[in-house]
Amino acid sequence: MYSRSPSSRIESMLAALCVGALACNLAGGQPGQAATATATNETAPVADATDPPPSEAAASTATESPTATSTVGPPPVVTVSAVGGRLNVRRGPGPEYDTVGAFLDGQSSTATSRNQAGDWVLISVPNRPSVQGWIIMTTKYTAAKGDVMGLPVAEVEAAVPAYIRNCTPHEMLINPTGVIVLGRGNSPDNQPRFFPGEYTVIDQSTEVEVGGVTVFEGKTIDIKKDSGGTSYKCP
Repeated sequence: MYSRSPSSRIESMLAALCVGALACNLAGGQPGQAATATATNETAPVADATDPPPSEAAASTATESPTATSTVGPPPVVTVSAVGGRLNVRRGPGPEYDTVGAFLDGQSSTATSRNQAGDWVLISVPNRPSVQGWIIMTTKYTAAKGDVMGLPVAEVEAAVPAYIRNCTPHEMLINPTGVIVLGRGNSPDNQPRFFPGEYTVIDQSTEVEVGGVTVFEGKTIDIKKDSGGTSYKCP
């Protein structure tokens, strides 16, 4: 029976140890590499093109937190009433806006907004609940119950100017304003601005009423006839 020498057995043992170490290095690579790659693929999947980056998503969540509006309470309940007279309900907070309805003596409505100064409030017209408009608060015909200044402020576009133009050579008195509109030879001063509403025209040469006119936002109303019935063309 063949017997190996002690030195041969030692060489065989060393060779076995080297082969085992080489196999471990091939399977594991550099320590920690494979574990790191696996963890990255599991915790950070590729996002869709419509998904925000994680940082943006976190910021959005923080902004939309309920705590951002939790300190803002509900607006107060403000009830307004017409007392002893009739009020115009207008498209905006001022007499320069068209009238959209009427607020009659004894009627009440809930105000939902105010202008910056708080002297006009937005209501639903009692006889036409689907229509909203503004009423003035600084007259003896308006009464309010509740904190008007606690209402939210509503912004409204500026009113479109309206004018009455006198096409006759005679001066015309516009009532109830008491404004005298100069004759056609005084252009452009024969075309002053007026608030929307109904007016009576009186020929100053005879002090005879010519008729009535209704003014709307963005319109120019022409006075073409004098009290004698003579018609004139506007220049």
